[in-house]
Amino acid sequence: MARNKKHPGDNGEPEGLPDHGKQAERLRAIVRASGNERLSPAEKELLWQRIEADLAPAPKIAPMWRRLSAAVVILLLISAGIWGWRSLHRPSRQSLLAFATAQSVNMTGTTTRLMLGNHQQLLLRNNRSSITYRQQGAVQADTQLVTQHLDNGKPAFNTLIVPYGNTASLVLEDGTRVWLNAGSRLVYPAAFAAKKREVFLEGEAYFDVRPSAGQPFSVYTSDLEVKVLGTAFNVTAYRDDAGQQVVLTSGSVALEAHKGPAVHREQKQLAPGNMAAYAPGAGDITVKDVRTEEYVSWKDGHIRALHTPLEDILKKLSRYYNQPIQVNSQQGKETFSGDLDLQKNLTDVLSIVAATTSMQYEKSGNTIILKNKP
Repeated sequence: MARNKKHPGDNGEPEGLPDHGKQAERLRAIVRASGNERLSPAEKELLWQRIEADLAPAPKIAPMWRRLSAAVVILLLISAGIWGWRSLHRPSRQSLLAFATAQSVNMTGTTTRLMLGNHQQLLLRNNRSSITYRQQGAVQADTQLVTQHLDNGKPAFNTLIVPYGNTASLVLEDGTRVWLNAGSRLVYPAAFAAKKREVFLEGEAYFDVRPSAGQPFSVYTSDLEVKVLGTAFNVTAYRDDAGQQVVLTSGSVALEAHKGPAVHREQKQLAPGNMAAYAPGAGDITVKDVRTEEYVSWKDGHIRALHTPLEDILKKLSRYYNQPIQVNSQQGKETFSGDLDLQKNLTDVLSIVAATTSMQYEKSGNTIILKNKP
């Protein structure tokens, strides 16, 4: 007796699809209709492509239990909101770095700028500006008080740009305090994510991170990531320097490179009094003990040096006062020890340097030149 033949489309399934194609189309529809509005259509499609690759038919028909297992796994992923897949790819870090590296920033101005995520820009005329984030999106920037309206569905990145000749202090919405040195830029979320706090730095900043269990704090530079829970440290990452440095004053941090030859190597753990240095072309991260006061005193308006090469001192003064200063390489190796008060004008500061070294200074056009005394 002849069996009844089923024709394509009898069960409401697309015609012309093999069994795998029918299964694929059903699962694709489930993924698209999963209700997870936090995933974009492109992300859902990418997830499906990975799932479909795992379900590609083998030369022999897989046993029924294998098919059922695959379906169960897929449904579990969907019911969980696929948060694990998104977390694995660290969208917060990726979007932060993409935003920060895409910015075109001019450091030649004289006014500190706070650029809010809603395209609002505040100009801060004080060359020692102070910004504090308060509750419900309120931002106090020197004498200006504004409210930043946030869209909970989209990350809003703010940018503080401190040109040469200026400094600024900042209290983030979690209570973390940041001091930015001259010629620096900090990119940060207007409101941190629930399980992580991440910022991007170009230039130099001192961080006093407020402890928050289960919410680690990370500082990214162009090459490094500094991970902390609650501690105080200084990061130097100027674009025109040969390398980058992290100096730890209290607590503990883990340091790793996310760019350059040290990527994928073991993390460096720092203890108070350690300085980690990394040059992108030099290889590994090196760690040594230092007098931390020499590296962090700038935030209190001083340069405290002990046998420090003169060229390093002059570079700091040039940034702080936004004044070109030149010294030849040989004379720049002479060391300086002392306390320079950055609240004084530059000529007073250079007079102290000249009095304690073999140097004298003169002005040529807009540039100050240091040379040996006759």
